[in-house]
Amino acid sequence: MNRILIIIDGILAKHFLERLCFEKGLGYFFTIVCQEELNIKSDYLELYRFDPTSTARLETIMSKEFKQAFIYMQDEFEAKKTYEALRLLDINLEIEIMDFWGLSISDSHANLVDARMTLSRRLMNFFPDIALTAQHIGLGEGEIMELKIPSGSIFAYRHIRSIQQKRWRIVLIYRNSKIYFVKPSFVLEPNDSILIVGDPVVLQSIFHNIRDKAGQFPIPFGSNIFTLIDMKNMSEKAQENLINTTLYLEEKSNAKKSFIRVINPKIGPIFYRLKELFYEREGIFFDYFNTDFTHLNSFLQNNDIGILITDYKHFQKEKKRFFDLKIPILKIGKCSFEKLKESVILSANESELENNANVITDFSKQLDFNLTLYYYNPNSQNISNMKEYFSSLSKLYDKNIQIINKRDNNPLLNLQYRNDLLQFVSFEKELLGGNFSKSLSTNLNRHYAKMKENYQLFIPVE
Repeated sequence: MNRILIIIDGILAKHFLERLCFEKGLGYFFTIVCQEELNIKSDYLELYRFDPTSTARLETIMSKEFKQAFIYMQDEFEAKKTYEALRLLDINLEIEIMDFWGLSISDSHANLVDARMTLSRRLMNFFPDIALTAQHIGLGEGEIMELKIPSGSIFAYRHIRSIQQKRWRIVLIYRNSKIYFVKPSFVLEPNDSILIVGDPVVLQSIFHNIRDKAGQFPIPFGSNIFTLIDMKNMSEKAQENLINTTLYLEEKSNAKKSFIRVINPKIGPIFYRLKELFYEREGIFFDYFNTDFTHLNSFLQNNDIGILITDYKHFQKEKKRFFDLKIPILKIGKCSFEKLKESVILSANESELENNANVITDFSKQLDFNLTLYYYNPNSQNISNMKEYFSSLSKLYDKNIQIINKRDNNPLLNLQYRNDLLQFVSFEKELLGGNFSKSLSTNLNRHYAKMKENYQLFIPVE
């Protein structure tokens, strides 16, 4: 059986050994050296009482082959002397030393456990704005974190599947002292605690995002706005509208900043306007090498893009590539974005509505739009659950949401003739299908082209 040597003393000795005795199935035999009398019995422990700084006394037990040695002592001088005695007797023994003083030992076979740092980290975990991270699991760099969802969080009342998880994952949910395994349909509630894993830098960002109050869109998709202008293949009116919409959204929404990338640049009024913006602000790029939408993924990821703005023509052309980005796509409409006062949802799918409801309500709240849900489902008689859910969101965001149950009348028949709306569309895989299958579909999202004169926000759906 493998043997481990533990040299220990002080007020923590008895407590440490009692904890050790409670552990089951360790598969080791422990030799304990202590100067004090200890009344601890175990089939896996043998106790010796002598001064461990004495090389001669240690030599009497070192005839046994130890896999590892632990020094857990309260006096700095005695701890160092004990280490020196052990090293003299065995130059290759792996030694772990509990360091309360900041010892300086250069030894590839010795590991110093900084007790002061460990205790400081533990104390810091009790502060309200410090993320609770696992220190002794995995790399111990903060890649495992526990977070509590406060009331009013942008993550409250959201399905797991509606939360974009790039370079991080939710793995467990704690509610009312019970553990719940992650399911896409699970709805997070205030006071839930979640265990998340991922890139430590990303987790720190998620920690602050979760604690933020409602009204943070484009978070959690990203923090910034991106607009791509193709001066060769876009009309001057579309380019002007894209620029104005970008600047207006940056001012009115909670996006941190915006980026405008120009491909196929050519001399003209739009070029000179962009040049003026280039000298006034950061984030304007003229790309003289790329002539299409390719090679954008790394830029979008590295700059934390949370929403992309384009026109209808390029949305149709690059729809598959936009779908793969998994971020909201804002397609501009005919009128100026500043003239919009109303946003609408056209849906017959309650699950889809719940998944996108936070983004929809958040965005409408920031832009001070009236929000109307046109619920069209001839086969549904009872929508009380959906009304209750939107009522909760209404209170959370302090935003009135009007629900119109259009059980017998397709709302597209009237709304398709307007051009002063912002329509929210679930960006699901079915939108990539052909025109024939679309014409037979009762999914209102697939008929988004009927309202192409309006602004449309395509929200990614897993």
